[in-house]
Amino acid sequence: MAVTDRDAAPRYGKALFEVAQEQGHLPAVRDELAQVNAVINATPELMPALASKNLTKAAKDQLVALLTQDASELVAHLVNILLANGRILGLSAVIDDFDARFNAATQHVEATVTTAVPLTEAQVQAMNQALAKQFNVKTVGVTAVVDPAVIGGVKVQSNDLIIDGTVKTRLAQLRQQLLTN
Repeated sequence: MAVTDRDAAPRYGKALFEVAQEQGHLPAVRDELAQVNAVINATPELMPALASKNLTKAAKDQLVALLTQDASELVAHLVNILLANGRILGLSAVIDDFDARFNAATQHVEATVTTAVPLTEAQVQAMNQALAKQFNVKTVGVTAVVDPAVIGGVKVQSNDLIIDGTVKTRLAQLRQQLLTN
């Protein structure tokens, strides 16, 4: 059975994490990988182009140089290794694996908080503290999203966990109860 890029990603993610940790560069590497991932997401044709057999090695090297121009030697080396090993399509999965390892090591969780109105800075801080306690971690990266359709309340999404205390959901549940009775 062939190993897919997604299957190989943990090997590369773990290796990168261990080297970055040894060098004391974990936060910097994480930031660089986030920038690389942002470029990948903003340019959907980039990864298929890098994986294409139609581009010359020189053209691919130029694209990789542009992709990693602000990155450290460590991150640039990772991207070049993935390209050389035919695993470049797995770069996003490698970044995801690295992020998961970073979050576990630093007891950090990312959460998206959806409300009907924008949160104040004090509310974001309070939400951050409450979620850190709820998830039993040191820090929470809160991304606040405004969606008037939730009407009121808060919806929190983190990894596979969803805490939905929105008025919209409560109304839908009430409606379902009325229809079934």
